[in-house]
Amino acid sequence: MRLLLRIYSILFETILSLFLTGVGLVALLSGRNNLKLDMLPWKDAGLTYGVLGLGIGGLILSALAILGKLKILFPIWCAAIFVLMFRGFFLSSFMYSGPAEFRGAVWLTVGALGAFLSSWTFLQGPSRARF
Repeated sequence: MRLLLRIYSILFETILSLFLTGVGLVALLSGRNNLKLDMLPWKDAGLTYGVLGLGIGGLILSALAILGKLKILFPIWCAAIFVLMFRGFFLSSFMYSGPAEFRGAVWLTVGALGAFLSSWTFLQGPSRARF
């Protein structure tokens, strides 16, 4: 069971990090700082670098967790991602265009909460598998 929870948390954070890295790289390489992600606390160039930094940081911390190095950082990272999502989607002035978009934000945030709770298995004793 622990192995499945670890795989879930790693997959969720890695996929999210790959998405953020891709968005950040496209925005950076286009030369325009025109990202509009109202759920994040940054604006203009800071948003581009923030998204890129979140993506690269997530990939590095996921890799470290898989390798068993600095395992304490992975649950902290997952908590930070959950807090950013919850704050951005539900405690800010972010506006939804309809119920489908709201449902998507709820499910994404629930997924981040699941990844955070699952990430605590990295702090338990070693499992039989490499993860």
